[in-house]
Amino acid sequence: MVNDAPILFRVVWLSYVIVASVIWASCDSAARQLDRPTGMSPVIQTKDWQMHTDPTYGFAVEYPKEYVILKEVTHPTPTQPAAVQRVRFQRKDIATSQFADLEPPMLTIQVFPRPSGRSLRDWLNSFGLLPPGSEIAPVQLPGAHEGLRVALRQQLAPNEFLYFTTDQYVYGLIPLGPEGKKMLTSFRLIRTR
Repeated sequence: MVNDAPILFRVVWLSYVIVASVIWASCDSAARQLDRPTGMSPVIQTKDWQMHTDPTYGFAVEYPKEYVILKEVTHPTPTQPAAVQRVRFQRKDIATSQFADLEPPMLTIQVFPRPSGRSLRDWLNSFGLLPPGSEIAPVQLPGAHEGLRVALRQQLAPNEFLYFTTDQYVYGLIPLGPEGKKMLTSFRLIRTR
């Protein structure tokens, strides 16, 4: 019995190593897919999700049926840059709670007028939206001229921001949590009137 203990210990230890290796490999694969600098995930069609379409500002996004679009309130101080449109999605139970205004939305979409002749990077820099230490990577979205993903690892969530440009607008997207990222993958540009 005493002689069997080291062998049993080695077998158990080896099985832990194998399980850890499999988990590590799957996490590494998932991380590479999320950090692809050349494009966003394809548009997803999620069963029982609703579609929000904004034909005026040219975008559409899907969201879960247990989410709502938050009503906009006038802020005492204007944001810089000034958005012409903002849509925020939140879970219904949070949106109706007494702490609703303290909880960040699961996805925020902001639309800004785009000045002609400026690159997206220059525009973001002019408003301080590319702080030192941020990770910047190009991303693609059908219909967009440029796209950048800005990650601020030293900041608590939300710490990922995506920006896309068209001839008329700059779109800023701020996902939060797994549902926010799922909604983000459904975001697409549509033709404006």
